[in-house]
Amino acid sequence: MRFSEAMTMAEGDDGRFTVTFDRSWWVVSGPNGGIIVALLVRAAQARLGTQKCVRTVTTHFLAAPTEGSAEIEVSVDRLGRVAGFATVRMVQDGRNIATALVATAELPSSLHEWEQRRFPDLPALSDTWIMSSESVDVPLHRQWDQRWGLGVPGVPETSTINGGYEAGGWLRLSEPEPYDEAVLAAMSDAWVPAAMVHSGLPIHTPTLELTVHFRTDPRTIELSADSYCAVVFRQLSGREGFLDESGEIWSPDGQLLVLSRQIGILLPMPDGVTGERKFERL
Repeated sequence: MRFSEAMTMAEGDDGRFTVTFDRSWWVVSGPNGGIIVALLVRAAQARLGTQKCVRTVTTHFLAAPTEGSAEIEVSVDRLGRVAGFATVRMVQDGRNIATALVATAELPSSLHEWEQRRFPDLPALSDTWIMSSESVDVPLHRQWDQRWGLGVPGVPETSTINGGYEAGGWLRLSEPEPYDEAVLAAMSDAWVPAAMVHSGLPIHTPTLELTVHFRTDPRTIELSADSYCAVVFRQLSGREGFLDESGEIWSPDGQLLVLSRQIGILLPMPDGVTGERKFERL
């Protein structure tokens, strides 16, 4: 199922949208959180319009969906001249799956602009690593073309933090589609979590809450569908069974597209799964 197919939603007579999950975007125990956020963003845009860029979405993940259909309900809280706000809920078989707050906004001009973050220092695409195998089948990883260049396990010279849990490189959809807020929202949760590859423990990290800030409207810059974005994800704190992750997504020409922040849960892998992964250089 391509990304655009996963985003398909049908509007019912009651105003709700129906979506369908299969295992194409599965991780360990259900659909990847990023694909859920992308669906909630698309549903919000159906009510708020696409003239204004989505600027922020904060999602709480209440339960993991199962295969089959789910419903999305959008409540428009305010739709003003500059900004629009909506509350979005996903429900499946009477269970609350996810709740998101979405804000869109657009200004006619910018008074002042600056960027003090630095574009990540990544190797060229031809000099990166790929994850060649893993001990558990994760369909999500086939949906993304991941080229590791930061925090490659076993290659300490690719890390910027001594002993730090970080990962990243170049990323795009395996079957490229035009970039928009939904694609970037999915991308913010697409990379293999750093704690899973650096701790050496058989763990996985379901997301409790994910916030995505869109810093550049991808439709207003020269960003082709087949472009690789530069991504960096750092999990610098794990405490009391939870971790926090900060992420950055950059266009290849150095424009900051997305900042993300999430709280994840550290859980053991299912019995018999080691979590082992192997990497090879291109």
